Amino acid sequence: MKISLTEIWNFIELIKTDEKGWEFGLHAGDVSISGLKPDLLTHLKNDDDYDTEILPSIFTFREILWQPDVFTEANTSLPGLRILNAYCEEIAEELRQAGTEIGSLYATLISGIGECCRDALTNLEKGEAVTKILGDFRVAVFPIVKFFIFHPKNRKDYYKDAVNRLNYAVKIILTQFHGRYTALEDPYWQIQFDQEKERSRRKQSPERKDIISE
Repeated sequence: MKISLTEIWNFIELIKTDEKGWEFGLHAGDVSISGLKPDLLTHLKNDDDYDTEILPSIFTFREILWQPDVFTEANTSLPGLRILNAYCEEIAEELRQAGTEIGSLYATLISGIGECCRDALTNLEKGEAVTKILGDFRVAVFPIVKFFIFHPKNRKDYYKDAVNRLNYAVKIILTQFHGRYTALEDPYWQIQFDQEKERSRRKQSPERKDIISE
């Protein structure tokens, strides 16, 4: 079952999160993270340690992701891609070093942006069409960016600014960068419940009382 980023929190409140059969997977473009448990999503919703500067640092301040005609030649696009790639590698490593499951989740997503940067750099260095490469690059990155835009602990002013820039960038993709609307994916949660795991848990529960004949 698929659930959108904004609807997942209501779903979490409706289910019994202590049931062991629940598993969640996050899908943001080419980045997929599976085997996540309900308590991680609860932590995500209430993550008071979430760094709200991540969103502007990976998107709002990066003109390579939303400007229309500044990057019409490869030599003007390469520096922006290299800088964003280096930043993503740095911040992802910092998040991994924190040693938390939620930090690893963020790091995987941000590493996905870095990988998109490297793919675009490789294609630009081959001499392929700049607008096509940047269009594909933005289409690949935006599902990850949307995850951070809709993070429940995001700042409202950062959210509004990022949404405006994203909408503008989508328009540019469709009108100038040879993109297709159907290629613009939204991130989502994939949910499944394994009844066998829950049955096994109940059988092993210490609360289960066996009848002993005297």
